[in-house]
Amino acid sequence: MTAEQQADSNIELGKLARERELGPVLDNISVPARYVVASGASFGSRGDEQERIRAGLDAVTARNPNIKVSAKVASNHGAILRKDFRAIAESAREVAALNHGPALKT
Repeated sequence: MTAEQQADSNIELGKLARERELGPVLDNISVPARYVVASGASFGSRGDEQERIRAGLDAVTARNPNIKVSAKVASNHGAILRKDFRAIAESAREVAALNHGPALKT
């Protein structure tokens, strides 16, 4: 991607991540879903931009009991899979246990 394409992509993603856009989609989730939320600063973000987006999850989880935040981790979204894979695995086990009883430990 060119720098301009990357910038346009980030702007569009920011718009789609807003609660007013994403909220109706999340409200219709009818199966157990878990979030592992990053808390670190995002590449290219300014100020508390990412925290404002993340705060929208509170309203969604209040409206839809199928959605819960399993963990909030120190990584940013670019490093969460590498640094916080244990939290992600635990959230997957949490959902699996809802459907199949206790999950296997690995």
